[in-house]
Formats: sequence, structure tokens, C-alpha cells
Amino acid sequence: MAYQYLSEFYDTLTEDQPYQDWVNVLEQLTTSMQINNLLDIGCGTGTLTCLFSKIAKNVTGMDLSDEMIEKAKLKSNKITWLKGDMTNFNLNQKFDVITICCDSLNYLITEDAVMNTFNHVYHHLNDHGLLMFDVHTAHKMETQFNHQTYIDDRDDLTLLWQTTPGDDPLSVWHDLTFFSLNEDGTYSRSDESQYQRTLEKPLYDEMLKIVGFKNIQSFYDFDITNQSSHSDRLFFVATK
Repeated sequence: MAYQYLSEFYDTLTEDQPYQDWVNVLEQLTTSMQINNLLDIGCGTGTLTCLFSKIAKNVTGMDLSDEMIEKAKLKSNKITWLKGDMTNFNLNQKFDVITICCDSLNYLITEDAVMNTFNHVYHHLNDHGLLMFDVHTAHKMETQFNHQTYIDDRDDLTLLWQTTPGDDPLSVWHDLTFFSLNEDGTYSRSDESQYQRTLEKPLYDEMLKIVGFKNIQSFYDFDITNQSSHSDRLFFVATK
């Protein structure tokens, strides 16, 4: 899926994302282990990946989008940036921790694609290595991505974001229209659509077990004690 326009405006539109919260959660989960090698899948423009480099010795960021990776490369030359497909990759390296954050996994539309990703992650982890990922909850899909329209209006950029349920269960079309200010005072319009799907929590649990993951834990909204499904973001943690 291309991010021709979203990549251009991504950092501006996500500057209020609680990126440090992802780092804090990972720190809580890895207090008894040293992170020598970390792989951040679906790294986007690399903002969160750069924060992970503060708690991991060697960090690799991987994303399917050329545009996103080019943006990420400008943020750090100490991180290894790679273009790659999370459903089918071979890096000839194993990692202590692999993360798939910011609902990146929700861009996989089929259960087979999710299963393929879990398999490739498993084979890239060291023994006792840890996988952490987060996805949209079913609750969020039904209450916030169900024909809602959102507007983000800034001095030099306006985003009109329309959500429409897709044909697949718990899926959504994000129809994005950007109006960006030009130097001459005029505005340019760009349109882009993104498709996401989430799965019910028991299905993620089952897939992880089939692949071979152990010590599977889940929680919500960055709080490892939160077990309320009426939340926005579902986290999973599992070990090889």
C-alpha cells in the first residue's frame, strides 16, 4: 500500500502521538533482559524507532513504503533502515525484541497475512525473544471508524479524514484529503485512501499459539493492568 501523500505530512499530523508511551511499555516488559538487537516493523518515518534506540543497543527499522523509509533515513544514521514486507522477509539475523507498533499490523487484510507475519517474526527472534504489537480494538472500529469524519486544521495543512466500514469484518476505509499551503498562498489538494482491518482478540491469541509463541499476554491502551475491551488499542506480548 502506497503512502505517496501521507508520508509527506505524516510527522506533522502525528506529532501529538504518545510515542514515549510505547517505549515505557516496552521498558516495563523487558526489565529482566538486555536488548542488544531490536527490529521495529512498520517503522514509518522512524520517530518511534529512534526512541527505541535509547533502550536497545542495535536497532533496525523496516517498512514497506519507500517514501516512509526515505523520511526515516533523515532522522538517524545509527539505525539500520530497510524496505521490507512484514509478511515475507529474511534478514539473516535474529533479534531480542521485535515490535509492530502504531496499528501497523492492521494494514494486513487477511488472516493468512497475519499468520505469515507471526511466522516470520518467530523465526527472526532469539530464544526467549519478545514480540510486542498493538492493533485497533473491535470497539474502536465500531465506534470511531464507523462513518465518522475528522478534521485536522492547521496553518499550512488541513486534513479531511472520512471513515467508512469495509467489506471485511472489522475493517475500515480511511479516505484522506490533504490541503497543503503553497508558497504563493494557494493550496494544493491531495487524496489518498488507506484500508485497515483488525481481528477479534481470541483469534490473535490462537494464531500466536499455533506459531509457537509462549507466555502470551494482552492489555489495553498502554496500561499492562488494563483488561477493558472498551478501549482503543489492544497490545499483545509473547515470547519465543
